[in-house]
Amino acid sequence: MKWRLLVLQIATPILAIVFGVVIASIIVLAIGRNPLDVFGVLLRFGLLRADSLLSILFKATPLIFAGLAVALSFRAALWNIGVEGQYYIGAFCAAYVGFGIKGLPVAVHLPLAVLAAGLGGMLWALVPILLKLRRGAHEVITTIMMNYIAAAVILYLIADVFRDPSQIGTPRVRTPEFPGSARVPSMGPLLGLLGLTGPDANKVNWLLIFGLVLCVLFTVLLSRTRFGYEVRAVAFNPQAAEAAGIPNARIQFLMFMLSGGVAGLAGLSDVLGFFGYLDIDFPKGLGFLGISIALLAKNNPLGVVLAALLFGFLDRGALGVQFFARVPKEVIVILQALIILAIVVAYELVTRYIRMQRKREAERPATAPAAAAEAGH
Repeated sequence: MKWRLLVLQIATPILAIVFGVVIASIIVLAIGRNPLDVFGVLLRFGLLRADSLLSILFKATPLIFAGLAVALSFRAALWNIGVEGQYYIGAFCAAYVGFGIKGLPVAVHLPLAVLAAGLGGMLWALVPILLKLRRGAHEVITTIMMNYIAAAVILYLIADVFRDPSQIGTPRVRTPEFPGSARVPSMGPLLGLLGLTGPDANKVNWLLIFGLVLCVLFTVLLSRTRFGYEVRAVAFNPQAAEAAGIPNARIQFLMFMLSGGVAGLAGLSDVLGFFGYLDIDFPKGLGFLGISIALLAKNNPLGVVLAALLFGFLDRGALGVQFFARVPKEVIVILQALIILAIVVAYELVTRYIRMQRKREAERPATAPAAAAEAGH
C-alpha cells in the first residue's frame, strides 16, 4: 500500500505535465505548426545553451522564495495570497537599508538589508493573520486587499518620497543606487569554472544558494521535528490537535509569519542582486506565480525548487519557441496553466483515492472477526 501511494504521488505531477503537453500540442496543430518541432525547439533552446541555463537559474531564484512562502502557509491550512504585497514591502525595506545607510562593511550592511526584507514581509503578513485569529476575517480577502495597499504605498514612496534626485526630470522613477556593501555578490566566477559563461552569468547571485538552503532547512523542520508534527496535526484536524494540547492559533501564527518573512525575500535577487536600486518597473507577479509553484510542488519545500526551475525553463523556452519556431509564446503560458490545472485535479483525485484505501484498510480488521464468528455458527 505504501509503495503504491508513493508511486501515485511521484506519477501525479509527471502525468499532469504530460497532459499539459498533449493539450498544448493540439493547440499547436490548430495554428498549423508541428508539435514535435515546437517542443524540440523548446528543449534545445532551453537546455542546450549556456545562456539559457543561466537565465533559468536567474529566473528561478525569486520563484523559489515566492513558492516556498506560499507552500509554508498552505502547510498550515492557511491561504497566503498576499505574497505579492509582502515581497513589495520586503523589497522596499531592503532598498531603504541599502541606500539609506552608508559606511557599513559588507559583512554588516548586506545581512542587515536581507533581514530588513524578511521583517518587512512579516510586518505586512501580521495584519491578515491577526485579523483571522482575533476577528475571524478570512485571510484570502485580507491578503488580497493588502496586495493593493502595498502596491500603492510602494508607488508613493518611490515616486514622491525617496526618488533618486539625479533622476528628477527624466522618465526614470527609482530610489538612489545602493553601495557595493549592500549588493549580493554574483556567482559568475563560480559558474565560469563550471563552464557556464556569458553575459547572463553575472545575473545569477548567491541568493540562489540561500533559497536552496532555506528549502532544505524547512524540509527538515517540517518533517523531522516536533514543530513539524504539530503543523501537520493542525492542518489535518484542528479540533483533534486542540484536544491533544496543540495550540492551533500559535502554530498558525508562526507559520503565517514565516511565510511572510520568506515572501519578503522574493524580490531581493532583482533589487540587491541585479538592479542595485528599486525601480517603479520592479518585476511584479511573483506572488501569484508562487501559488502555482506551491501547488505544483504539493507544498514540499524541495519540490518548490524543481517547480521553480520548470517555470524558469518554460519562461526561457517561450522566447526560443517564439523566435525560432514562429509560434506565439502564449502557447507556453497556456501550457503552464494546463499543467497547474491538471496538477490540482490530479492531486484531488489522488487524495480521495488515498482516503478511500485507508478507510477500507481500517474496516478490514473490524469485519474479519465478525465474518469468522458467523462462519463458526
